[in-house]
Amino acid sequence: MTGVLRQAGRSAVSHLLLAASLCVAACSPSSEITPDDRIILRAAHTTNVDEPYHLGLMEMARIVHAESGGQVEIRIYPSMQLGGERAMLEGLLLGALDIVVTANGSVTNFVPGMGVLDLPFLFRSREHMYSVLDGKVGDELARRLQARGFHLLAFYEAGVRHIMTSDKPVNSIDDLKGLKMRTMPVPAHIASFNAYGANAVAVDYGELYGGLQTGLVDGAEAANTNYSNKKFYEVAPHWAQLGWVMLTADLLMSEKRFQSLPPDVQKILADAALRSAHHERLLYAESDNSLLETLKDQGVSVTYPDPAPFREASKAVYEKFVASEEDRALLKAILK
Repeated sequence: MTGVLRQAGRSAVSHLLLAASLCVAACSPSSEITPDDRIILRAAHTTNVDEPYHLGLMEMARIVHAESGGQVEIRIYPSMQLGGERAMLEGLLLGALDIVVTANGSVTNFVPGMGVLDLPFLFRSREHMYSVLDGKVGDELARRLQARGFHLLAFYEAGVRHIMTSDKPVNSIDDLKGLKMRTMPVPAHIASFNAYGANAVAVDYGELYGGLQTGLVDGAEAANTNYSNKKFYEVAPHWAQLGWVMLTADLLMSEKRFQSLPPDVQKILADAALRSAHHERLLYAESDNSLLETLKDQGVSVTYPDPAPFREASKAVYEKFVASEEDRALLKAILK
C-alpha cells in the first residue's frame, strides 16, 4: 500500500459500504446453507453489464457458487456503482470490497512495478499476451502485487486499443499533431500520445462522451467494445484501427482478505478466477472481431494508419519507463 490514503479515498470507501448494503446479489444463496455458513464477497468494476469484465465476473460467481455448494456468494456491482477504479482499489485494501477488476494502469498508482504492462506495442498478438501473463512473467508480477498487499487472482484483458476522433480522421501519425487526446491517467499512456504529437489531457471516463461532444477533447483511445457500448461513435465518428496497446486488466483481492478465507475456499476462488479469465478473454476477442463491421454499418469512418511511425515514436517511452535492471529483465522476458 503506497502511503497514507487520502481523505477522498476514505469518503469513497464510505460510499462503497453504503452501496454494498443496497445492491442486489448476483447469485441466490443455497437453501441448504445457513446464513452463518455463507461467505459473501463483494466484487466491483466500472463497465456496463454487457461488457466482458461483468460477464467474466458473472462466470466466476457461477462457478464459485456451484463448487462451494452455495457456501460462497459473489455479489457484483457494475458500472462504477462503487466509484472509480482508484477508489475501488483503496476500498479493497481497506476491506470495503473483496474483489475488483480494474485496468492495470490504475494498479500502477499502488504498485509502480506493474507499469511494464502499459507500454505501447508491447505484445505481438493476443496469444503472445496470454502466454506472458499466464507464465513466469505473470508469476513475477503476482509477487510484486503481493508485496503491496494485493492478491492476484487472474489477468483479464481490456481490449486492443484504437483511436477515436471527432472532427477529422487519423490516417497517419501526423494527423494527431496538436489534438487534445484523452488517455487513461497512466503515465506511459500520457507519454505515448505526447510522443505521437498529440496533447494528452485528463478527463474522467464518465465525462468523456460529453467532453467529445463539447470539444473539450478532440479524441480518445478505446477498444471496439467500449467504443461501441458507450456509443462514443455518436460524437467521435472517426475510428483509427491502430492497436497501439493491448490492455491488461487485473482481477484482485487484498492479500489479507484472501488469506482470511478457508483453504478450500481459496482453492475454489483461484480455480474459478482462472476459468473466468479464459471466458472474459474469449469475449473480448469475439467483440473485437464482430463489432468492427457493426460500427461500419452504423456509419463510422474506419481508417488504418501505418503503425511503423507510432512504433518508432514509442521508443522514447520505453527509454523513460524501463529504467531499472529489474524492469529491463522483465521486459526482455516479455519480448523474447
